[in-house]
Amino acid sequence: MSNHEVVIISANPKSGARSRTSLVAELKQSIEAAGYDCELHTDLQQMASRARSLAAEGLLRTVVSAGGDGTASTVASLIPTEIPLTLFPTGSENLLATYFSIAADVDKCVKSIQKLQTKNIDVMLVNGKLSLLMASVGFDAEVVRRVHLSRKSHVSRWTYWSAILNTLVRYRWPDLKIVIRDENERKIDETTGSWVFVFNIPRYAAGLNIIQDAKEDDGFLDIGVFDRGGLLHGLRCYWAVTRGKHHQMEQWRSFRCKSIEIDSVAGKPQQSSCQTDGDWGCELPVTIQITDRKLSLVI
Repeated sequence: MSNHEVVIISANPKSGARSRTSLVAELKQSIEAAGYDCELHTDLQQMASRARSLAAEGLLRTVVSAGGDGTASTVASLIPTEIPLTLFPTGSENLLATYFSIAADVDKCVKSIQKLQTKNIDVMLVNGKLSLLMASVGFDAEVVRRVHLSRKSHVSRWTYWSAILNTLVRYRWPDLKIVIRDENERKIDETTGSWVFVFNIPRYAAGLNIIQDAKEDDGFLDIGVFDRGGLLHGLRCYWAVTRGKHHQMEQWRSFRCKSIEIDSVAGKPQQSSCQTDGDWGCELPVTIQITDRKLSLVI
């Protein structure tokens, strides 16, 4: 048996708008050429079992997440806390990788694995499931849910545009109950709204900046809420966000906290979804909280 350090690649074959199988295979060959043993896994449970075994033997150097933001969060939730996570972004948006200026470049990825320079970042739990970037409840989460239900393979931007148009016609903008809690689970605020954003890292799809001053290592969640619903108001909110003017709207409120609970308003039950890191997460109610755990991310 080899005594070389091992690099595991956890690849999502459905990630992104097209297959990146050949690029991932090239990465594996380059990692091996750099002197590491390298294993490629597409089954998450097999990857997790192998990662735990190698980490226990002290042989696991890093796990490479080859996929998008959802893949990165899932992989991070399955590997030992002390193992650095390396990103090889092959997804549709790759917000986490973009934030840290990480590209799907084979040579740069290998050099990052060799240097293993890391940064500790916060992680949050969405109904107990680990998430790295953000979560939201409202119109965009319903779009993500529709994409999730219709997805069979790779997802293109047209897939999202189709879901957006469908949701514009059908979405009813339900009222939401929002409870803000501190680190001791004490309620510090309660309000209502129609569209809620929760950020750990200040990045959102299509280059939109919703809460720019969110910090990835400050131990807090940054919350933004639009308090009114309806199609026309939703379009006005979106237009304001694209221009960076939503902070000036009377309907916009922001919080910084340790934990948030979101549910439908009592007596007005309507289907509402939560999306996290661009993937459909769950239906309401949802609890989102920052944790004491730090992820070691290779940058």
